[in-house]
Amino acid sequence: MCYQDEFIELAKNKFNAKKIETLLGYGYYIFECDNIKIGIIKIGIGAPMMALILERLIARRINTILNIGIAGSLQYKNIPIGGIVLCTKALRYEGTSKFYVPPSKFVYPNKELNQRIEKNLKNMHIPYIKGPTVTTDAPYRLSVSKCRELRKQGIITSDMESAAVFAISQHRKIKSAAIFVISDVATKDFSWNPGFHDNSLKKGIELLFEVSVNSLK
Repeated sequence: MCYQDEFIELAKNKFNAKKIETLLGYGYYIFECDNIKIGIIKIGIGAPMMALILERLIARRINTILNIGIAGSLQYKNIPIGGIVLCTKALRYEGTSKFYVPPSKFVYPNKELNQRIEKNLKNMHIPYIKGPTVTTDAPYRLSVSKCRELRKQGIITSDMESAAVFAISQHRKIKSAAIFVISDVATKDFSWNPGFHDNSLKKGIELLFEVSVNSLK
């Protein structure tokens, strides 16, 4: 699952991905790599929409999910625009996950799948960092004081879906993981450094797509 059109275009251009159906208005594409069929769908942001799509994919017997897309960084040291982040756990600031797994501070990706992704990142010589994300339904309500607190806790990124992805996957007994490319950064004093149009972000998206495909083969 992805949230930017660039991933779909990469699937089309590199692997001749073909749309096989439409789920809630979003095109679901299939392509092959080394005789392995891989699906990709670009959907709207947010955990509730993601859950509606993921449940439909699981009903179609999908058993491994990579949640890929851009994310903001709460840290400012050694995390450039376009940098790759492998998510190790998600802080549950959204509402969807509580309907799938019991209360807890964090929810986790599949360990085996994360190890496979990390192995591919190393084999492909792609610089990356790994660490936790905060998944929120209301990014504009993450105040400076809250972001400062999260930074001290070691939270690296902010996203809107991963906690729910992991929770649904645990409940439905499938494998899932999340990988991000950094699109914007909170500076040392919590000013905003956006990089949505930087060439480094475009390159990061291409690398993220490549490692995702290799990790699903």
